[in-house]
Amino acid sequence: LTGAPCLAAMAAQRTGAGYVTAYVPASLNMVFEQRLLEVMSVPLADTDGAIERNAIERQIEHSARCDALVVGPGIGRAASTGEFVAELLVRSKKPMLIDADGLLAFAGHPERLRRPAPLLITPHSGELARLLGVTSDDVEGARLTHAQEAAEATGAVVVLKGSDSVVAAPGEAPLINTLRAPGLATAGTGDVLSGVAGAYLAKGLSVREAAAAAVYAHALAGREASERRGADHMIASDVISMLPAVLA
Repeated sequence: LTGAPCLAAMAAQRTGAGYVTAYVPASLNMVFEQRLLEVMSVPLADTDGAIERNAIERQIEHSARCDALVVGPGIGRAASTGEFVAELLVRSKKPMLIDADGLLAFAGHPERLRRPAPLLITPHSGELARLLGVTSDDVEGARLTHAQEAAEATGAVVVLKGSDSVVAAPGEAPLINTLRAPGLATAGTGDVLSGVAGAYLAKGLSVREAAAAAVYAHALAGREASERRGADHMIASDVISMLPAVLA
């Protein structure tokens, strides 16, 4: 899917990441070249749009210059892509955020997300349920409990997305966002959050700080977009357009 990584890349730029690169399936590279003016795209080996595991060497070599990686938005559910993500997690030493289908490779095995380098995961309730091997209703019935369980199991900071997003970190008290922005229920805003958080990781914040700052900035921009467009009418790119004003 091309929309999700475009939203994440543009959100990262609007949050202050001065140089953003999108690593994309080679067969779709022209789409990204046309949609992203200020973002550089790097084509990776793919089959019918699914990134192949053998693309890992090019990814590792090229991203050595990056300060942080955002993995998952729009990446798809092909088995080869899951293998690519799992190997990238282990081999890259960069701070990393994994979201959306990037988490599918670890479904039912949260311990496989453990790594020495910093990690942030940003699931919604369905994605966290798959990761932990429970149901979405289980997660929604005890959001704090399941977010903290995931943090302890993975060693990562967890943002459980929702109207009251939870930031959970191993051994620390959870943080809860109380700034409501109903318009953020629209499609694509999770990809925007990934880009914002990726920019904060690249700036050198700790993972917990980056997560909390991203959730709050995202909610501020969402609220501003909702007030200007109407909660029923705003779209994810409206949130991106509001980021400079609310961050200033």
